[in-house]
Amino acid sequence: MASGNDLGHRHHRDDREAGEALTDRARLMAAIMDGQRRMQHLLASERSDPLLSLHLTLPQLKILLLLSSRGSASGRELSDTVGVSLATMTGIVDRLVGQDLVVRGEDPRDRRVRRVELSPAGRTLMEGIVTAGNARMQSILSRLSVDELAIVERATALIAAAAEDERDAER
Repeated sequence: MASGNDLGHRHHRDDREAGEALTDRARLMAAIMDGQRRMQHLLASERSDPLLSLHLTLPQLKILLLLSSRGSASGRELSDTVGVSLATMTGIVDRLVGQDLVVRGEDPRDRRVRRVELSPAGRTLMEGIVTAGNARMQSILSRLSVDELAIVERATALIAAAAEDERDAER
C-alpha cells in the first residue's frame, strides 16, 4: 500500500509530466508555425504573381474569393459579408459580369432572388490563384527522399483533416 507521501510524489510527477507535455506541444506548434511562415515567405512572390496581374478592385477580389469558397450567394449575402450597400454590390457584380468572371442566375427556392456564382472563366482564374506556386513546390518536393516525402505526405494529410474538422465545426 502506498503511503500518502508516495501518492504526493506521484501526483507531483504526473503534474510535472503533464506540464512538460504542454510545453512540448507548444514548442512543436511554434516550430511548425515558424516553418509555415518561412515557406510562405519563400513562395510569396510566385503565389502573388497571379494577383499582381489582375485588374480587379479589392471588393471585386473579395467577391471572387467568397464565391470560390461558397459556390454561390445572393447579392444581399455578398453585400452583408463585404460590408457595402446592396446598390454598391450590384455595381461590383455588374463589373464582374462584364469581365465574364461571374454569372447571375435564379435562386431555385425563390425566383425573386438572384444568385451570383463564378463563371467558367472565374473558376479558372480562382484555380490559378489557389494553385499559384505549385511548380515551385513540385521542385522543392523533388529534393526530398521517398522516406521524407512519406513523412510530409502524412503530416499534410493530418493538417488537412484537422482543417476540415475546424471548418465543419464552424458551420
